[in-house]
Amino acid sequence: MPLWDQILDLQAKMVDLREAHFLHNVLFTYQWWILVTQTILVWVVWGVLVDRKRLRNILIVGLSSIVIAVILDDIGITLGLWNYPYTIFPFSTRFNSVDMGVIPVAFMLIYQYCRSWRTYVFIAILFAIYASFISEPFFVKLNMYTIIHWKHFYSAPIYVAVGIIVRGVANMVEWIEQKARENEGS
Repeated sequence: MPLWDQILDLQAKMVDLREAHFLHNVLFTYQWWILVTQTILVWVVWGVLVDRKRLRNILIVGLSSIVIAVILDDIGITLGLWNYPYTIFPFSTRFNSVDMGVIPVAFMLIYQYCRSWRTYVFIAILFAIYASFISEPFFVKLNMYTIIHWKHFYSAPIYVAVGIIVRGVANMVEWIEQKARENEGS
């Protein structure tokens, strides 16, 4: 499999280049500190604000958000739609402060505070607008997010869709549990 061997060679070179880039151009830069601080800060805020009585459902929203964000980010990076020149760790593009911090914490807090679907979707839309048209351009200006074949306005409906899906997943799990409890009682 000569093509597969070429892929493996390129992958090995990519690992070496990523590590060198990280050590010489990323580690301890102000962009790296922003990523580290942002990741820690959003989780501290979440830890202070989270409703521990609803923790299971809130965590379902958060973990679902992480899974979807990581998959979508991986697809976008693989297809050459965008990339991240700055990462917290050199060994993974999947562990970034947006996928593992901002997105899940935002949707967990929106889920926690917005009990009705109408309010939830409205706030998710506001979050999507903020993330797409304020945060993304800001990180582009800081050279922390590189847009290759993408537009900010493509992101907004995706953020909203992710929010709807993760709330739907949490609601479905809650409904299944409720039905199971009802069946036990009969």
